[in-house]
Amino acid sequence: MNSPQAFDPLAPTYDTAFTDTIIGRYLREQVHARLARHFQAGSHILELGCGTGEDALWLAERGVRVLATDVSAGMLAAARAKTAGNPLIEVERLDLNALPISLVQEGLRPSPTDNPIFDGAFSNFGPLNCLGEWRTLAAWLAERIQPGGVVGMGVMSPLCLWETLWHGLHGDFKTATRRWRQTTFQPHTEAAGFNPVPIPIHYPTIRRLTHDFGPHFRRIYVQPLGLFLPPSDVFPVIESRPRLLNRLLGLEARLGKYSKLALFADHYWIELKKR
Repeated sequence: MNSPQAFDPLAPTYDTAFTDTIIGRYLREQVHARLARHFQAGSHILELGCGTGEDALWLAERGVRVLATDVSAGMLAAARAKTAGNPLIEVERLDLNALPISLVQEGLRPSPTDNPIFDGAFSNFGPLNCLGEWRTLAAWLAERIQPGGVVGMGVMSPLCLWETLWHGLHGDFKTATRRWRQTTFQPHTEAAGFNPVPIPIHYPTIRRLTHDFGPHFRRIYVQPLGLFLPPSDVFPVIESRPRLLNRLLGLEARLGKYSKLALFADHYWIELKKR
């Protein structure tokens, strides 16, 4: 189980290292396009692993009410600072590894007596990789989401070609093959602005998530995120080469939405609809 403090050191530099990069902005725009298809002004949705609050802010600016949650005190502080004053955003603590029986236990609002509470939920760029199984979360969400509501999840894939090729060519075969082992410790580098403390990470397949959510949700959409674009630790190398970057962005735009290639991307985006 992850320590809630493990992600705190990422918070001060996360936007610089990911959100504000050219590649990070492009990938987030792909997710926003999907969110916009399902959540309109007046919707009330739950965000799992909100990080610094970038997605919650984007949605709220379009009239969507968001309960943004995270387990990291550092990320929650950053999200509260970023979204301060926006009446459509609540930022609260929620540990996905210890889900409360009722939202009131975690100080979340509105009251669970109003169940089902949310029109949908989403989790972007990897929070669900911190879980070792997903059936518990699926059942918990099913009690809190309206019938027909959509859950969208950005998940680190188990077969990232970029990571395998890049680190393999640089002789780091342990990193090149870490996702193949399904459960690894993910070391991040300070140079990339990330936490140097190892974090246990799991890499579920699309089939595994479809199965675990299956009793309550049916899969409706899958898309690669970062098929031709690298993982974040390689962003600086690629973004320092504008011509190469533009070619990769072009390939991602033209070919990067084929669902059958999703497992080979850095992340995949999966959507499931409440039965």
